[in-house]
Amino acid sequence: MSDEILKIGFNVIRDNIENDSLEEDFLIFDNFSGENKVSEFISVTDYPIRLSTVAMIVLCVDGHIKFNLGLKKITMSKNQLCVIQPDKIFQTTEVSPDFKAGFMVVRKYFFNSQNHFLETINLHNNLMEHSRFDLSEKEMQEYFLIFNTMKEKIADRDNIYRMQIIQNYFQITFYNLYNLIICHKNKPEKTVLNNNMAVYERFIKSVEEHYRKEHSVKFYADKICLTPKYLSTVIYEISGKHASDWIQEYIILEAKALLKSTDMSLKNISDVLCFCTPSHFGRFFKRYTGYTPIGYKKIF
Repeated sequence: MSDEILKIGFNVIRDNIENDSLEEDFLIFDNFSGENKVSEFISVTDYPIRLSTVAMIVLCVDGHIKFNLGLKKITMSKNQLCVIQPDKIFQTTEVSPDFKAGFMVVRKYFFNSQNHFLETINLHNNLMEHSRFDLSEKEMQEYFLIFNTMKEKIADRDNIYRMQIIQNYFQITFYNLYNLIICHKNKPEKTVLNNNMAVYERFIKSVEEHYRKEHSVKFYADKICLTPKYLSTVIYEISGKHASDWIQEYIILEAKALLKSTDMSLKNISDVLCFCTPSHFGRFFKRYTGYTPIGYKKIF
């Protein structure tokens, strides 16, 4: 019985697009060249799914796509780049008829032979805050030059250094991405976050890391060295939601994905989400969705 969401793992994507892969580690494809079948892959779904152990970079050439990344609602349009990190839950909600994009999919251990490049430049923490990036025409041209070069190279099976060349092109891609982050091209209107916003961002990061095991506001307040009451007040002022609401929404999102995309039993799901019994989990799920877990699994 599987314990991870396999709806779109690496093999599922590879089989769907009928594209060459690089030693089971890297895929590159688009939905406009006529070479690949990706309509199912970017289709709208009624339930959340997860990229299983892979990261994805999307380069939008035309049109737009709307999706939820965790609890964030994102609209991606022309000349924008988006990064979806490994194991992130997302759900496509709208795709325009003229949506055209290039996709790069990579297993999260792809850079192991490159001295842990992703960890070295600390991209993970930065990408917790930034997932979509605006590109100038010049930047978009550079990204797509690299994109098309990698597409050609991945098909060149006679090149014995194909893996190393692709890895280095991908490093260039991420160096450019990291430059976008540190140059604050996507910074908010206020350049200096006030204290309350800083507390909110620390809280959300902590919830994303611990929500499966920790359900109490007190746990997160202790992590930030605040009282639960003060933390709840700050979170409500910034977001219009109580701290407990954020925790519960993350739990429900994970539960929905597990119910729809795995064959896990209710007991296994309740264990993963640290409920004391399946019935406790069932009552929690129905309180916030209006459906029993079994009902949700059958309807959606």
